[in-house]
Amino acid sequence: METTAYQQYSEESGDWLRKGRARLLAHLVREFGPGRRPLELLEVGAGVGQNLGVLAEFGAVDANEVSPLGQEAIAKAGTARTLYSTSLPFELDRRYDVICALDVIEHIEDDRAALLWIHDHLSPGGIFVATVPAYPWLFSDHDRALQHFRRYTAGSFRAALPAGFHVEACAYFNQLLFPAAVGSRAVWSAARKLRPGKGSMKQPSPKSGLASSALEAVLGAEVDLIARGYRPRFGLSVFCVARRGAAA
Repeated sequence: METTAYQQYSEESGDWLRKGRARLLAHLVREFGPGRRPLELLEVGAGVGQNLGVLAEFGAVDANEVSPLGQEAIAKAGTARTLYSTSLPFELDRRYDVICALDVIEHIEDDRAALLWIHDHLSPGGIFVATVPAYPWLFSDHDRALQHFRRYTAGSFRAALPAGFHVEACAYFNQLLFPAAVGSRAVWSAARKLRPGKGSMKQPSPKSGLASSALEAVLGAEVDLIARGYRPRFGLSVFCVARRGAAA
């Protein structure tokens, strides 16, 4: 399973989805992060370090990644100041201005314990930036192959956050591609039922240069709309920015 997850991260490190998510991350940190620079940042579940370069634009970045394969890639890239290899929650005597977890919380069985750890390791006024896959009714073999425990709605993710968080923004992402993706998943699921045991449990993603460029442009346009204040009411992912209260 670890090899499957590593392959996902490696593929994602250069594809349209990663680029769209990274663009969203940069916008959210820029808009909601503390105004001072440089910032102290931590990425939880950093994969192969596909987001660390974006975060490094804002300050010093630490990474948390439990996979030895991911750790090797992060160490080789040299982007992270410190690399933590232990699963959340773990002992850490440090606080951050920004902690992000992009498509990570769904991999953690006790999500509330992880979210409480994140809250407690933010500096007062610091922000938590997250993306998670949307809609429990979309949970499928694709999620099982990627070792997901659950999918969320915007409301259920907000409800999972500790009381000490103030939600700055919580909405959906990847709205423009939602109808096509849901239709594609329905066809893929039906094909697997007709031919059980045949083919990969992971749903394929477009990789051709033309298709990838078009999808990247679509997600880029959506991020631009979000930056202007638009909050999608549906989509394939939930994004959330939550701030720790000013009191220590």
